[in-house]
Amino acid sequence: MLNKVNLDAKLKKSDLKKLLDEKLGYELGKAQRAARDAGMPVIMVFEGWRHSRRSEIVGKMMQYMDARGFRVFTSTRITEQERQQPFFTTFWKRLPPPGNIFVYRHSWYYLKNDIEVKNEAKSTRVTFDQINAFEKMLTDGHYCLLKFFVHVSEKQQEKNKKAIIKETGKAWKPVHEIYTEEGNYDKFYKRYDEMLKATDTENAPWHLISGEDVDVAEYEIFNAVVEGINKAVKAFTTYKEAQRLSTNVSDSKRKYDILSKVDLSKDVSKDEYKEKLNEYQKRLRELQVEAFNKGISTILAFEGWDAGGKGGAIKRVAEALDPLDFSVHPYSAPNQVERLFHYMWRFWFNIPEPGHIALFDRTWYGRVMVERIEKITPDVDWRRAYDEINETEKEWADANIVVLKFWLQIDKDEQARRFKERENNPEKLWKITDEDWRNRAKWAEYEDAVNEMLGRTNTDYAPWIIVEANSKYYARLKVLKTIIDALEKKLKAK
Repeated sequence: MLNKVNLDAKLKKSDLKKLLDEKLGYELGKAQRAARDAGMPVIMVFEGWRHSRRSEIVGKMMQYMDARGFRVFTSTRITEQERQQPFFTTFWKRLPPPGNIFVYRHSWYYLKNDIEVKNEAKSTRVTFDQINAFEKMLTDGHYCLLKFFVHVSEKQQEKNKKAIIKETGKAWKPVHEIYTEEGNYDKFYKRYDEMLKATDTENAPWHLISGEDVDVAEYEIFNAVVEGINKAVKAFTTYKEAQRLSTNVSDSKRKYDILSKVDLSKDVSKDEYKEKLNEYQKRLRELQVEAFNKGISTILAFEGWDAGGKGGAIKRVAEALDPLDFSVHPYSAPNQVERLFHYMWRFWFNIPEPGHIALFDRTWYGRVMVERIEKITPDVDWRRAYDEINETEKEWADANIVVLKFWLQIDKDEQARRFKERENNPEKLWKITDEDWRNRAKWAEYEDAVNEMLGRTNTDYAPWIIVEANSKYYARLKVLKTIIDALEKKLKAK
């Protein structure tokens, strides 16, 4: 792809100034205002050769835009601690709010090279397919994503470097980088070209820019920004209008039948429960220490019917653990701020650090259950969530995280019994709400949704464990034993 870039293109600085002053500068500001008015978030990625003057180009663009709601980042400043987490964690946390523009001068492409990377952790390694999947999640989630690669010759690169040293004088010093291109132009050319070909997709195409003449680069980039934002705003407003007018029509035919095969008669005696509870909790505490020492993290996701016993199971797990190295994250319906972002955004903030354990009480699966049944999310959005969730969980697992998902299954009669018990017990009355009864009225719809969820997102790397929970004692022990088995297997493999 790089061989198609015309490095001989020239443009007089005076001509560019005239174009900016007469129209293009105004169009940049206008496009930004259109995105802001529409509530559409914009992400710009600026990749390219070192000393290709990308910072200068971004700075010039900002002169014609409102700096409020405009932020610039670089992935070369990601901390060592951040690099130990799943690769895209930092980028998920930095998604722009609606109407804002976030720019990356160096982005998630910063490690895609053949040169040895300093202090590279296993979790920072990423494939082109993973990058494409991440970008598709963004664009499917209605983020405007614009990608630019600024290409310069080796001669121009050296010339630009000397100019920067001369301009900054004694203050200049090489910026800390995790790899260098110097002396490796041909090798990087090959690698960059491979990267561009592999990640030039329909939803997130590359704009290849000649950087030999910075005026040409600015003109081409500014035009592409105006065109790209305006096109995305039009598509975004069309989507929002269609969403306002649409009526969700979910499948009525059952495709999966998993829950009906669960044996809910499983039980243990109180004496056996007490004995094994003590045994399992002691073993889990030992495994927590071993996993911490080896940097193995764990995600425990809990879903289930209302009154299914999630809280009791989580409590017995938490009792066994050193509180310094685990955390419980309860989730309810997204609040007003959280609804402004991609639905996965709020969960990435609680991905565990190396060696830590994170328990999620309700999860990202609300997208394909509550949001689906209550028609909070358009069909087209929740339907694609299955693949997005599988992709995300695989990334976590690839980053040395044990991912276990528990569905606590009870029958309708047991739920009714527990609801009434809560209503009649002043100490448990707070646990029951009108919403619980409303959800119960849609039992059949939720059952279909859960069956499909289990069928489509049960994987080797992030399995669903269906917990027979009519017996709370049995359910708690099964959860603990499952975690123990998974950690022992992981530690043995490690």
